[in-house]
Amino acid sequence: MPDESTGLEAARKQKIHNLKLKTACLENEEFVTDLHVSDWSETQKQKLQAAHEKGSELLASVETGTKWNLTAAYDIQKLMRVCGLEMSVRELYKPDDKPQFMEVVGLKKTLNELKQHRNKTRIVSFTPTIDNGLTKLEKVEDELRRSQLDATDLAQVPVAVLKNLEECMNVTVVQSALMGNEEQIKGQLALIEKAKEIRNVALADGEMAIAEEQFYIKAQLLERLVDLVADKFRIIGQTDDENKMFAKIHEVQKKAFQETSAMKDAKRRLKQRCEEDLKHLHDAIQKADLEDAEAMKRFMGQKDKSEKFIRENVEKQDECWRKIQEQERMLQKLGTERFEEVKKRIEENDREEKRKVEYQQFLDVVGQHKKLLELSVYNCDLAIRSIGIIEELVSEGCTAIKARYDKTNQELADLRLQVHQEYLEAFRRLYKTLGQLVYKKEKRLEDIDRNLRTTHIQLEFAIETLDPNAKKHSDTKKELYKLRSQIEEELEMLKDKMAQALEMFGPTEDALHQAGIEFVHPAEEVEENNLGRRSKIVEYRAHLAKQEEVKIAAEREELKRSKTIQGQQHRGKPVQQITN
Repeated sequence: MPDESTGLEAARKQKIHNLKLKTACLENEEFVTDLHVSDWSETQKQKLQAAHEKGSELLASVETGTKWNLTAAYDIQKLMRVCGLEMSVRELYKPDDKPQFMEVVGLKKTLNELKQHRNKTRIVSFTPTIDNGLTKLEKVEDELRRSQLDATDLAQVPVAVLKNLEECMNVTVVQSALMGNEEQIKGQLALIEKAKEIRNVALADGEMAIAEEQFYIKAQLLERLVDLVADKFRIIGQTDDENKMFAKIHEVQKKAFQETSAMKDAKRRLKQRCEEDLKHLHDAIQKADLEDAEAMKRFMGQKDKSEKFIRENVEKQDECWRKIQEQERMLQKLGTERFEEVKKRIEENDREEKRKVEYQQFLDVVGQHKKLLELSVYNCDLAIRSIGIIEELVSEGCTAIKARYDKTNQELADLRLQVHQEYLEAFRRLYKTLGQLVYKKEKRLEDIDRNLRTTHIQLEFAIETLDPNAKKHSDTKKELYKLRSQIEEELEMLKDKMAQALEMFGPTEDALHQAGIEFVHPAEEVEENNLGRRSKIVEYRAHLAKQEEVKIAAEREELKRSKTIQGQQHRGKPVQQITN
């Protein structure tokens, strides 16, 4: 309000000044007209000449001193209405607008924090992505510092990608998670080897009780080894579950690109509207320049006519002075015409000055609005470039996460296959050990059954002959039945363990078949080993039987020779002598 009041007061003073100039000029012209009807003398003529000279000076003062700069004849509303502009001032960027890019600085801080992440193994794989992201954000910040843009919405676009990047770096490294398991497996294998050595020494020394005990110890150790190897699947599964959440990273990238596309489209539309308004302004300026040139030409032509008219008027007055008496009426008329012409010229000068002021104000308003439009176009270009850089950041971040996700899946698949192979070896050792124990227990049952049959026969013979040893045979038979029951329980327990181990081996067997890895099933190896042992025992028994047959044949041959010798000695003697 104070500025508006000051402007009105200045316009009022300017108007009073213009009125004084016009009044002085018109009073002089009235004086000239009055002189035309006064007494005609040489003095009057001189006065008239002096008045003409003063009139010329005052007219020049009017033309040079009349100003209309302080009258507001053109504003932005009229400019938009006349030129058909679409963009209002409030929609345009202004030079005093401050850029808003603190959120972009926050993104840089987040990336620097990710660079110091505790998971050093993952930092190595994401370091190029983080460095490229920092470089791009530096470039975006430099662009924003030279603009009037608000980057708050733009800075929200890569937030989801950076969050996924941090979560991806938080995924457990499966090799580190398996280290403790591997150490336990190594310790278990060492205990298994120690038990195996003790068993072999006991077998060599004939200590069957110790050997059997070591068989059971080895079986328990192998069961623990199988459990440890199977626990690897749990650890791998946990890492796999953590890694699965990045399978949909393409959806995050798609959403980010949709947001940036919407921002780009908005800035392109704003830029297009600004460029259309700029085109309208250029057309308006060209049109105004043409109109100004034509108006100036008309004014100068009118002024030339006025100058010519005044000169002719003066010439005619001079002529009238030579013909004063005859031309008095004409002189009065010419004086009146001069007065009217000066008045008309003053009015034309007022209109021309007002037109110049309006034209200048038009140029000033157009210039200011043109600067705002050009600044808005510049900011739109900067915004589009910044959005493009953010899109590159999002694309590179998502690509790095996807590559890490695929690589982790491949590592987990390879590691699973490796663990399946390791599980196969552990299962083979456990199953073969249990198979040996089952085989030996079954053979022990066969020996007990043979002893039971023998003891039963001996008991029946003793009962038949009332042999006092019948009690001993009966006690032996009871002990054998008790031992047989114990062996059967142990055998049942071993067979259950073999069945349970075989069932747990099913997933590993399917996985190895799917991977195309050929192997001999431990069950087949156990069957082959049992057949080999049985063949070896059969050979041993055949060898012992053959030696027994040789002894019997030799004894028969000896008996035959003895009978022959005895027959030869008694040949030719009476029967009674021989008998004696």
